[in-house]
Amino acid sequence: MNTVKRHAGLMLGLFLLTASGQALAHDLWLERQGEGFVLRYGHRGAELLPFDAVKLRSLSCRDDKGQAQNLLRSAVVSPKQVGLTASCKVVSAWFDGGYYSLTPDGEKNLPKSKVPDAVKAWRSMQFAKWIDIHSPGVSQAQGEMFEIVPVTDLGKVKTGDKATFRVLLDGKPAPGAVLAVGHKPLGETDDQGEVRVKVRASDVESVSATFRRALKSAEADSEVFEASLTFEVAR
Repeated sequence: MNTVKRHAGLMLGLFLLTASGQALAHDLWLERQGEGFVLRYGHRGAELLPFDAVKLRSLSCRDDKGQAQNLLRSAVVSPKQVGLTASCKVVSAWFDGGYYSLTPDGEKNLPKSKVPDAVKAWRSMQFAKWIDIHSPGVSQAQGEMFEIVPVTDLGKVKTGDKATFRVLLDGKPAPGAVLAVGHKPLGETDDQGEVRVKVRASDVESVSATFRRALKSAEADSEVFEASLTFEVAR
């Protein structure tokens, strides 16, 4: 695909995603804090927003042997973050935002089957993942419905270097997903679900991906998937 066509495709993808209400609006991400990790929502490095932890479906920790443990029940919930104390090589979370309907008066967190004046509707699902870049196996898919997987060995990638990431939906490449850093779109995945971008942070980097899939149902017209991948940049 030439540069002009790829740019046009990226702009079209952004238009479709932005048209889905909250898509590209707020991130969900995981990062290390003290002896454990925190899950946060909003804008990393800026304003944190409250979120409904009841909609958190899983909070998983994988050790250096690849064994997974769901720590949702032991997590400490506060209005603007969910914390857990654990030693993990990979931490992942799934937040099911449910259905949203757009009406002439704004958005409602309901399926269009329950909103008579709905103009359009979508289902929102967000996924977050933190990885230890020096741990074996972090370049493998973790089995999330929607996730970002590093193709490049991030243990060798420093600030200013480029890295390739693969976006997967249901374990398969997701062509046309938009990859961004700090809400700035950097590229669109190719037929292999891959895109190459520059690592800009000097300490902790967080890349995000967004993908929209058409859905024909009484509840929604589409599904909007969002995922983040956070890691500490190699020095």
